[in-house]
Amino acid sequence: MLIKVDIILVPKASKNKGSLAQHILERVLPEKRHLEQLIFPMTRDKKTLKKFWNEAAEKVIKIIDQGKQVAFVTIGDPFIYSTYSYLLKCVKSKRPDIPVETIPGISAMNLVASLVETPLVEGNEKLALLPLPEDLDRLKEIFCKFDTTVLMKIGKRLRPLIAFLKKMGLENSAFFVSHAGYPDQYIAKGVSYLSEEASGYLSVLIVKRKGEV
Repeated sequence: MLIKVDIILVPKASKNKGSLAQHILERVLPEKRHLEQLIFPMTRDKKTLKKFWNEAAEKVIKIIDQGKQVAFVTIGDPFIYSTYSYLLKCVKSKRPDIPVETIPGISAMNLVASLVETPLVEGNEKLALLPLPEDLDRLKEIFCKFDTTVLMKIGKRLRPLIAFLKKMGLENSAFFVSHAGYPDQYIAKGVSYLSEEASGYLSVLIVKRKGEV
């Protein structure tokens, strides 16, 4: 697919930062391709985000109207906490006639489960997937209701989260993986003694209700 298209678009958080998706592509594509970057800032301000989504959608439409084929590459699965879903909605709202093919990817939680060799769910077990809530106390009910809880978007709150898990007695019931699949990948089974270098950026934490991992 990527070899056939004329232009490949990759997301990045700001003008001053590189694109992880582009970094990966440049290592695996068999030949040099035409890559262009789209900026999607790391902010929760919906007005700001909408502005960048609209600009990105207009760029996609402009390329297509020139008779070219374009692909947008994202990390993980395009429909799990991905910028792609917002871009798709924006393009479709402006030009519903444009045909789109979405190719599923390997989600972060699936990759992490494979790295730690642990099923996410078995039998009749229940799974919860959510971004780390602002109020960590909300996790108490979730941990009680679900056999497996997958936490994403941890960011700068890794240390408070670890302290909370210890308070709940769940420090030995969790897997933590950051930068999964990258050269600096970090894996911890149990979170009692995380490295000081461990970062919540690009990380996933899985909590199993059954007990120690």
